[in-house]
Amino acid sequence: MHSGQLSSGSLKAPTPLCLQINFTARCIGSLSNSTGVQSLKASRRSLKLLNRGCRCQVHTVQSDRRAATAANPSPYKVPTYVRATGRIVAIGDIHGDLRKAISSLEAARVLQEVGGQVRWAGGDTVVVQLGDVLDRGDSEIGVVMLLRELHKQAQLEGGAVYMLNGNHESLNVSGNFRYATPGGFRESALAAGLRGEDLQNIEKQKQARQRMYTPGGPMARELAKNPTVLIVNDTLFAHGGVLKRHVQYGLEKMNQEVSLWMRGLHNADGSRPTPPFFATGDASSVMWNRMYSKEAFTPYDRFCVCRQLKATLEATGARHMIIGHTPQVPGIHE
Repeated sequence: MHSGQLSSGSLKAPTPLCLQINFTARCIGSLSNSTGVQSLKASRRSLKLLNRGCRCQVHTVQSDRRAATAANPSPYKVPTYVRATGRIVAIGDIHGDLRKAISSLEAARVLQEVGGQVRWAGGDTVVVQLGDVLDRGDSEIGVVMLLRELHKQAQLEGGAVYMLNGNHESLNVSGNFRYATPGGFRESALAAGLRGEDLQNIEKQKQARQRMYTPGGPMARELAKNPTVLIVNDTLFAHGGVLKRHVQYGLEKMNQEVSLWMRGLHNADGSRPTPPFFATGDASSVMWNRMYSKEAFTPYDRFCVCRQLKATLEATGARHMIIGHTPQVPGIHE
């Protein structure tokens, strides 16, 4: 987990979970071959919650593709500006580690186990997970399901749980799985419905992950609900970092364009939307930017970065920026 803070009403939350998944005890339990004992225990701790909140079936890309276009988008809108009346909690990159996700939520005092079930305990707290739920770990979909279920519970108390899209979400929707673990491929295959010998076939696991994450696929549509940039009260949240030129491009525009791309919708001319360059395009994009997260600044570097940060915050009207993406070995710095 890593994040940093950089400083110089009512909630409008995204639609709760519509990714249609039924992770049965058999499904989670079979992950034990790749997740290890500790991750399996974490999966079992959250199993009752996941089964309660998400009891439906995965549909393949072909059978559940929405008849929509970029000109006629879906009934939900990705949030960009929201209000919080209670605490605001930021959680950094999770990378498919369900045990660490639960530990972080418990440390934030927003999750507790009641009668053997994991429940929201944060009241009107707003949690912002800063992106990169995917890759490097074996319980990527399990973490998404957990956070979506907690969001649904939090809404009943005036709270919310938001996930941002980071560079690893973008990589997977682009079909780049180089950071996915064997357990991650297996989890995708299970969610896609593979069983028996097919589940053991590496090539079929890869094909299943491709179907799940390709634009318009079940997981891509689920990630399409996440903002790339979110402003809660006077605090700006992003995975890598926001620059003034990103603000000038339009934060709401960027969020919607990333969402349209992930949902696999068609433009009016029949072409497919592409992700905006400022969101995912290069090392200075919102998802990949590391300008603000160096661990050792020269005086000149610090001057330039602080000037850029001040201009960005002034352009958004925010007072703080919270980011993830880059590990901070000595700890959070301001």
